[in-house]
Amino acid sequence: MSYMDFVLIGAAVLFALIGLIKGGAKMFFGLFMLLIIMVGAAFASSAICPLFLKKETETSVEYTSAATVLMDPIAGLFPSDGEFGELLDTPVVLAEDGTPYVGEVSLTEVVTEKVPYVGSFVASFIANAAHDGEALRTTFAFKLTEYAYEIVLWIILVIILAIIRNIIRKKIYRFLDKHSAPSKIDRVIGLVLTLAILLALVWGAGALVAHFDDGSNWAYAANSFMTEGTLAGPLMSFNPFLKLMGVTLPVAGGGSK
Repeated sequence: MSYMDFVLIGAAVLFALIGLIKGGAKMFFGLFMLLIIMVGAAFASSAICPLFLKKETETSVEYTSAATVLMDPIAGLFPSDGEFGELLDTPVVLAEDGTPYVGEVSLTEVVTEKVPYVGSFVASFIANAAHDGEALRTTFAFKLTEYAYEIVLWIILVIILAIIRNIIRKKIYRFLDKHSAPSKIDRVIGLVLTLAILLALVWGAGALVAHFDDGSNWAYAANSFMTEGTLAGPLMSFNPFLKLMGVTLPVAGGGSK
């Protein structure tokens, strides 16, 4: 047996003990459920806020009073003079193919050139947010307003859903404390969940290392260590992430094929 085999066995024993002690309910309604709530609240807030902040038609965008109450002061914070101020106050024009232009130059090129340091990075985001006939000052002010509303709504949703989670899990915990058979089943479920999490982590790490493996670098050495062993070899060879990536172990001549 290799060192990797002992690592896997030790990790499996540790994760199994955690699952048996905590049980499936505590795992699911603990940090895991909180993460689900936070991600779900983020999607919900991003979907809800535009509904009451703007009204879009085929030719224009109209902002509601809930949006303009913040947009006006935010717009005033941006520079109003110089090249950057002129850029912000110039209406964007969409070409027939949907490409936004400022004057005769595409918006992406203008932002890349005018915005220092991060221009090339934010150019695509700005181009996607731009509206035909609307100045970038207005577009930026709305996006910041939208983000502010989304953050506030996200916090509210997380608090409400977390309270509901706490109420539900207390009832489940009390039920499990009073009933031996369901409690034992719950602990077995916890064991299975922790081992599944461990397997996903091991396979995910293996896929990440294989992606950077070029047959001779640090990733190759790490990959060799992770795939060597009676248990580790077959386990990593059946990694479904590698199959999705089109990678076959051992990697030779690059991480992806």
